[in-house]
Amino acid sequence: MNETIAALSTPPGSGGIAIVRLSGPKAHVIVKQVFRPWPKKADFFHLYLGYFFDPISQQNIDQVLVTLMPSGRSYTGETMAEIHCHGGSYNSKKILTLLFTLGAVVAPPGEFTKRAYLNGRLDLTQAEAVASLIKAESEAGLVAATAQLAGGLSDCINKMLSSIGQLLAAVEVEIDLLAEEGLNYHQTEMLAPLTKLQKQCHELLASYQRGQILQTGIKVVLAGRPNVGKSSLLNALLAEDRALVSSISGTTRDVISAPLEIAGIKIELSDTAGLGQPQAELEALGMARTERWLEQAGLILLVFDQSRALNDFDDKLYAKIKDKPHLLILNKTDLEPVFTTVQLRERFSYQGPILGCVGARERADISQAIDGIAGFIKSRTAVSIDSVMISQQRHFDLLRKVSEDLDRALLLVVENEPLLDMLAEELHQIRFHLLAITGREHDASEGLLDIVFSQFCVGK
Repeated sequence: MNETIAALSTPPGSGGIAIVRLSGPKAHVIVKQVFRPWPKKADFFHLYLGYFFDPISQQNIDQVLVTLMPSGRSYTGETMAEIHCHGGSYNSKKILTLLFTLGAVVAPPGEFTKRAYLNGRLDLTQAEAVASLIKAESEAGLVAATAQLAGGLSDCINKMLSSIGQLLAAVEVEIDLLAEEGLNYHQTEMLAPLTKLQKQCHELLASYQRGQILQTGIKVVLAGRPNVGKSSLLNALLAEDRALVSSISGTTRDVISAPLEIAGIKIELSDTAGLGQPQAELEALGMARTERWLEQAGLILLVFDQSRALNDFDDKLYAKIKDKPHLLILNKTDLEPVFTTVQLRERFSYQGPILGCVGARERADISQAIDGIAGFIKSRTAVSIDSVMISQQRHFDLLRKVSEDLDRALLLVVENEPLLDMLAEELHQIRFHLLAITGREHDASEGLLDIVFSQFCVGK
């Protein structure tokens, strides 16, 4: 990390302000060559107004603000500088080009955060949280990423590491004593802390689904027979005419998706072709695609038209989705009903909420549908103030290995005379996998770092 890197840290293109970052041993030296007037005493973390100029032509390029950060107190832990210039692709490109001619090099994606990790400013879970924070597309996703960046998951893993370290030290002392004085092993002293660690591990693994929903959102699919009002409901939920609506059965031939936010969670809301007896090849293709989307859905909203009698297709469709997360939507509640909610529950043995609504644009009433979707989401994402969750596949895979190691360690402990060297090996494996989560010491290989930081944008 002897090179000084530079990159644009704000989105490229037209804008009020663009920020160019430098990090490395020559960051201040390079900026001093292109900024005037240079202050007599350049204080750190102070914004200085002046001009960025070409040192060869002595021509001013832009009026800018410059701030300097010292090694050990910057984001990367290195000497850093930022140039706040006026936005615009040509302007920021001109500034970067001059910085490169003076010795800076192009920063690869994620290089600033990678250096922060390598310099001990962040652990790997916090670095991953930075990427999640940048990509957050909902309020809940932003809150979850901020909690991880603040060190919630790191603190939890570090406490588990501390506990494992104490157990490992005790076992290794017993191994030494066994060679000299005979076995002095106390089974009950090991059982309780290992059981507690396994409980913590299971809780983190169980949080993965919640973490995924908070980070990436949830796919919500509208399903039902043709012409029950799915497209009208989609338009009402989005408050725009996104799907074509008509009284002709089978109007929707393909999946139509649009983003929405409910209860602070990003939703991908999809209207699908109605399922039933296809009347044409194109309609059959649309139904086949609907089947695939139902497989991927995090929540299915099964829509019924209360003015139309239930039939065998409704039974077949409910049989397809009954084992998946679903809610029943009773549409067109402004029309005369031909069946009751009691009959609907009895027919499908359904115990959940039945959400009445009117999707038609001129008389839309979708408050029950929105409340029902929000209630489902909250039930899947509810966490206490001090709870910790995981959202990364990498964390899930490593914690699953920790859980398997703990199972084997517990099995050894409950035996009357466990093989202490085997128990020590399991504890070493647990420690190794926990260290790999935070990326500390030797466990974060260069290959792993390349994978993690390649997900970042340039300039971060």
